Amino acid sequence: MELSYLEKSEYSKWNQFVDESNEGSIFSKSWYLDALQIDYKILTIKLRDEIKAGIVLAKNEINIYSNPMFDKYLGVLYSNILGDKHKVTSTQYKYLIRLTQELKKIGSFDYYFHPNFKNHIPMHWQNFVAQVRYTYIIDNSNSLDLIYNNFQKKIIKKNIQYAQNRGVTIKRDIDFETFWDLVNKTYLRQGSKAPFSKERIKKYIQILKSKDCFESFGAFEGGKCVAVCGLVYEEKSSYLLFNGIDTSMIRGANALMIWESIKYFHNKCAFYDFEGSMLPGAEPFFRKFGGELRVYYNICNYNAFNFLKKKVKMFYKKIRFGR
Repeated sequence: MELSYLEKSEYSKWNQFVDESNEGSIFSKSWYLDALQIDYKILTIKLRDEIKAGIVLAKNEINIYSNPMFDKYLGVLYSNILGDKHKVTSTQYKYLIRLTQELKKIGSFDYYFHPNFKNHIPMHWQNFVAQVRYTYIIDNSNSLDLIYNNFQKKIIKKNIQYAQNRGVTIKRDIDFETFWDLVNKTYLRQGSKAPFSKERIKKYIQILKSKDCFESFGAFEGGKCVAVCGLVYEEKSSYLLFNGIDTSMIRGANALMIWESIKYFHNKCAFYDFEGSMLPGAEPFFRKFGGELRVYYNICNYNAFNFLKKKVKMFYKKIRFGR
């Protein structure tokens, strides 16, 4: 069992491993990380030159080992292990114990893991702590009729019908300037500028579109775009990363746009993931689309640095959002 950091020449092999891993997603692929324009390295466990487990160690915008913006899930990935549940668990423990011994050296380690990562007990033994997080996910194996029937009737369904009756139309592939303007305005309306630069987002979207893994939607009223959303997607899932609205928007335009994006990805992806489901301004709205509430973990190295960092974040949220 070999513990090592991958060379760049091995990244294509890693990307294939991500595709095959139950815990893998687009957010752990090297080319996606390159699109984010951040520093990262990939720690793996190999057995006879085959990757058996691994983790992307990316640095965020303030240069600490934590999820960068627009990278929802990182954390530990495993190969698919054959055998009964006892063998699978024992093998995963063996890999995770070895990885954690190395991860313990990273004081600022603080990542959001994939929802399919279920068991962090070996990390707990090494004084890592886990905080429960939630997201809403729609299972696209269900029919569109069933998905729509699960929408909240009094708000989502009625608002969608209202917007349709008012002539709101939905278009795909929104031009960047329109997209940026509405996303940025949403942050400005909340009292802060967007936490990312226009140039960075433009390059990020260009790279993802060249890989056929980004799609944008816009809601139009009388020729004016009043709401936009942007999703990153792969066969496993689509992920709602951007949503911006104009204050003059007709009621239901945003809900209609989200519904059209759900329909668009229904036959393209296994799931539709509402990113940002715990934000107080977003959770009540996303919840009403009837997705399944899924748990995922924020796991960090328990030390003074991360303790103080989380206290600062809690204080900021209390001041910013009143909770």
